[in-house]
Amino acid sequence: MNIKILYKLQELLKSSPQLIDDNNAFSKAIKVTFGVDVIVNSTDITTLTNTIDEAVLENYFSKVWQPKTKKYKYSGLAIVDEINNLNPNNVLDLGCGYNEFKGKINNLIGVDAYNDRADINCHILDYNPTTKFDAVICLGSINFGTVDKIYNELKKAVSLTKPGGFLFFRANPGRQHDAPESQWIDFFDWNPSFILNASNQLNCEVVALTEDGGNRLYFVLKAK
Repeated sequence: MNIKILYKLQELLKSSPQLIDDNNAFSKAIKVTFGVDVIVNSTDITTLTNTIDEAVLENYFSKVWQPKTKKYKYSGLAIVDEINNLNPNNVLDLGCGYNEFKGKINNLIGVDAYNDRADINCHILDYNPTTKFDAVICLGSINFGTVDKIYNELKKAVSLTKPGGFLFFRANPGRQHDAPESQWIDFFDWNPSFILNASNQLNCEVVALTEDGGNRLYFVLKAK
């Protein structure tokens, strides 16, 4: 659950409790506060928080966000040769955005919930292919929400990787994006301790872990 949105909703209702009895007015208040269109059918706070969170993510990543791939030393264009040198039979890009690596990395499938340039439009946890992959890319895509959500998405990525396959990550250590439309996104604060402990639990070897671009973490896991 997005705690920032939850707290703001509670604050909004404490100052204007009459919104609970007026779905139309509540929808307008959400638009003004969070900048997204949400039809209020239920005033259950948990349901509304999740609905607004999804609308905020979709608005930002489908209309505002632009990739900055070239600025990253390890998880930028260098990753193309690194993965192609593995001679993979298949590669999965989870949260591929504009699908920049399509045609550059061999045998790649891009999955993204918010960008039409993806080969498949769905959330990470909803992607259930019939095969596993030699390499899985997750560049900034497992980065939104609480620690249980992040762990479950990380676990899903590992489950989609063949034994002996590699996973490539760019992770945000909790830094807010500059665009105002991102202010309600709950960025998870990745850190080396979480990476090492979660990887051990998921039966993966950490083969690389370093800073990338000065404000991101780059790490590579090998599935056992």
